[in-house]
Amino acid sequence: MRNLGLVLIVFSFLPWGVVALLPVLSLPVGQKALLVPVLAVVAEVCFWLGLLLVGKEAAAKYRRYFSPRYLWKRLSELIRKQ
Repeated sequence: MRNLGLVLIVFSFLPWGVVALLPVLSLPVGQKALLVPVLAVVAEVCFWLGLLLVGKEAAAKYRRYFSPRYLWKRLSELIRKQ
């Protein structure tokens, strides 16, 4: 179940990539306007369902990795090494 959760979390980023590519696709504006909220909902559902399957401990671990404070700390360490 944990692996399925991780796959769902990773998959949830794919619809956001498609949303970013929609402006350059040759689709009518009405279809683009319909696809954006549908893809956003699919991405969010996959993400939160994956998070539920992964578990509380793993979710806390990933939350720490993506916190702005942690990212800033890692970035400043990388800059100091150079």
